[in-house]
Amino acid sequence: MDDCFRPGNLEALQNLICPPKDDSDEEDDLPQAGARKLGPSDIGAPSDPSPSDRSGPHAPLQGAGDDIWHPSEAADTRSSHQDYDPRKAPEYEMKFKQAVTAEDVYLGMGFKTPSTASCEWLSVLVKLPQETREEVELSVESEAIDVRSPRYRLHLPTPHPVDPNASSAKWHNDTSTLEVTLRLARELDNVNF
Repeated sequence: MDDCFRPGNLEALQNLICPPKDDSDEEDDLPQAGARKLGPSDIGAPSDPSPSDRSGPHAPLQGAGDDIWHPSEAADTRSSHQDYDPRKAPEYEMKFKQAVTAEDVYLGMGFKTPSTASCEWLSVLVKLPQETREEVELSVESEAIDVRSPRYRLHLPTPHPVDPNASSAKWHNDTSTLEVTLRLARELDNVNF
């Protein structure tokens, strides 16, 4: 008889082609007696935790009420960008502006859209009550503006890069408001317009 057709070899070939059913993949196969299936309601902390589970360095943080995270887990983004300053932050308002012509408005011949992608200017109005023009200091950088006075300080990152040399500022005495007009210097503006 030939060596390749022995009963052991045929059985091995049969196991390769049609493997025997393994019962270990069944869902009802539980490793412990008295164990139960877990479901979506079992996610999270147990309903009756023992006191030893709540102590130590690996204990879960407990927030007040229905907080999603513990206050120690939330990063303070303001302190990472600027130093502590006891002065109040003033109210401000940002507006995007675009230069449109009659062709854009009436004929629709230009490529302008009402979106901020078609805007060339960013106007920032900073309300500084009880301040005068002489007390206000303004610094414009390509990524942020900084407004300082004896009572107020505002460090404001701009949503897009700006050209500090093509920007202007105007003081309104009647409302004690500083209006800063910033020329946007986005990367693809020369291609799009």
